[in-house]
Amino acid sequence: MEDLLLESVRYSVHSNSFDVARLAEYSLHLRIHQSCLVIGVYDPENNECLALESYSYETAMNATALIVNLHNIVQKHSFLNAAFWKNVNIISALSSFAFVPDDMVDEETEQNILKLSSKFSSKKDKVFKNATNFGASVVYALPSELEEWFNEMYSNTAISYNHYANSFIQEVSNIAAGMHCYIDTDTICITKINEDNSLSFANTFKYKTAQDMLYFILFVIDELQMSAKETELFVWGELNSDAEEINTLRKFIGKVTFGSKPKDVLYAYQFDQEPHQHAAVDIIGNMKLYR
Repeated sequence: MEDLLLESVRYSVHSNSFDVARLAEYSLHLRIHQSCLVIGVYDPENNECLALESYSYETAMNATALIVNLHNIVQKHSFLNAAFWKNVNIISALSSFAFVPDDMVDEETEQNILKLSSKFSSKKDKVFKNATNFGASVVYALPSELEEWFNEMYSNTAISYNHYANSFIQEVSNIAAGMHCYIDTDTICITKINEDNSLSFANTFKYKTAQDMLYFILFVIDELQMSAKETELFVWGELNSDAEEINTLRKFIGKVTFGSKPKDVLYAYQFDQEPHQHAAVDIIGNMKLYR
């Protein structure tokens, strides 16, 4: 099992000040995706990101398979199964979510929108809702079975929930106006932030190839009546600067710029390299939202 854990790691970086004897003083942030788990550890007292880790696994087609994948990692991980944390924060990167205007939010509307945009089941899923700073709430669903697993795993700690699209958009809106995209394993989140910090666009798209991803970005640029050659695109995610996706984007987009990690959180020197500079902006944003 330890060999399996090593084989599945995509990156792992820790600060020298990370002390497993002090976990009760730290917040744990887990980003849950069908095919990967990203872990963040934050020290709120010193405002320091202490650890970022990313693990891949076989794409889970249902909640049970996802729990098995997570269990396999937790079972042999050095600190994930610790019982006592200051708090635990679950960040959903699952596809069942939507942004709903604040004046439309009610339980029936939320469920109807989720049914239109995903395979939401009112019998199997639980709906969560988080406020944003741009006039809408992010509404998303998690399998009830998965929530129960987290409650059992971290029964001694308060658990909060958020969706990665929310923490990503709120964080990049503090960094720079313009178009941002978070490139995930098989999903791209695209958002356009205006100069007044309002939101013009936010959505996610499934992709299989670099060409698919380019199509969706060009589609959004066209919908917003922008020029691809004059657009600056800020890119985030677990990609290096020479990745195929980046090379493809640079052929058609005027300026492709990698985002850099938020400057109002402390990091050790170990975080000053690719992809740690731009990989986990949603997790770091979540650390700040739930200090």
